[in-house]
Amino acid sequence: MSNMNEEKAVLGQDFTMGRRIVAFGAILIIYFFYCYNFMVGTFVRPTLVNEFGFTLQQASSIFAIMSFGTIPGTIIFGMCSTRFGKKRTLMGIAILFASMTFIPLINPSSYNLWRGARFVTGFSLGGVFGTAIPLITELFPQKYRGKLAAICTSTFSVAMIFAGQLYGALGDANWQLLVWTAIIPPIIGVVLVFFLVPDDAEHMKKMREEAAKENTKINYLEMYRGKYLFIGIGVILLSGANFVSYSGYSNNATTYLTTVLGFSAATAGSIYSLQGIGQLIGYNFWGFIADKFGRKVPLIGMASVSVIIFFFSKLEGGSAAPFYVLSFLLGISFGFSGAWGAYYTELFPQKFRSLSAGISFNGGRIVSTYALPMVAGVAATAWGMKGVFTIVMIVALIGAGIWMFLPETLVREVAVESEKA
Repeated sequence: MSNMNEEKAVLGQDFTMGRRIVAFGAILIIYFFYCYNFMVGTFVRPTLVNEFGFTLQQASSIFAIMSFGTIPGTIIFGMCSTRFGKKRTLMGIAILFASMTFIPLINPSSYNLWRGARFVTGFSLGGVFGTAIPLITELFPQKYRGKLAAICTSTFSVAMIFAGQLYGALGDANWQLLVWTAIIPPIIGVVLVFFLVPDDAEHMKKMREEAAKENTKINYLEMYRGKYLFIGIGVILLSGANFVSYSGYSNNATTYLTTVLGFSAATAGSIYSLQGIGQLIGYNFWGFIADKFGRKVPLIGMASVSVIIFFFSKLEGGSAAPFYVLSFLLGISFGFSGAWGAYYTELFPQKFRSLSAGISFNGGRIVSTYALPMVAGVAATAWGMKGVFTIVMIVALIGAGIWMFLPETLVREVAVESEKA
């Protein structure tokens, strides 16, 4: 793709590349601790049960309710981004989820306080992806976006590793200190974003004015008009296929290794951990591929998920070595979604980019909310665990098929530019 056809950065027109990278780093701090906040349950669940007398069901429900808040958060904060700008909205989101993470420390024995606070936390976390990624997209030329989106996505794996190490070092006795590690850093991120990231409020105002000239508004109904309705449905189904295939496999892999194949819990855990390492590499690998060869090329990774799980399900117990290899390769393949932040942002005209990424990605959670319990139910039938893996393989292939029919934005960006107004 020639430089003439490459979409330029929208924000910080006078910024050097160094200043853009520093601005990206500031946004990345908030993004990392957005991912890290999902680990708070790891820190406090044992204490809630052992010290404060919560039942296991209560402790689980406190953190399960977070997911219910992500969808309305995605929608509402997307609209806030169009009105106030993505920078200001992202700062407000970070302040909100940091505050809501602090609130339960006031009275940690209150079940209702925990549930209410974690719901609002989930609500605010739902807005991060759709706000931070479009902001990064508008800060950089197109040729960098896939890699930068992949770095953001890969921080979830880094956050898991970091949280595990920190929890291992401090333990349950320091659970409040561990919670504070999820409160203070995002506030620092807000300060850095305030000073280092260009404000896009004027840009969004211009987008609203241009839309008004055509008697349209920047909202979800307008975004899904014409061909974009089918694109919008397609990406939500694609995201849903990702969540279903990933969780369908991950939720059952260790159980399969221990109960069906007879491996020890330690061996099963170490096999599974290699998937996380592979995934960290995979996000960045496919992000590079997406910037170099096209946003749709990583669908090869999604299709290969099905192939690798097929071989995984055909292996017999005994030697663990093949499982280590396949788990690592599977992690790399599951990294196919690394560049989706850039892809989902580019699929829609620029005036809708504050809305498109978040709903396209998190909308898939609606699909997985209904599909995953049905997938899990298959394990109790005559099909057993291998039946679960079969469904996961089919879902991954369906996702790759949907992706194949979606537009390629790396070469159609010029066409999208003509539809900005």
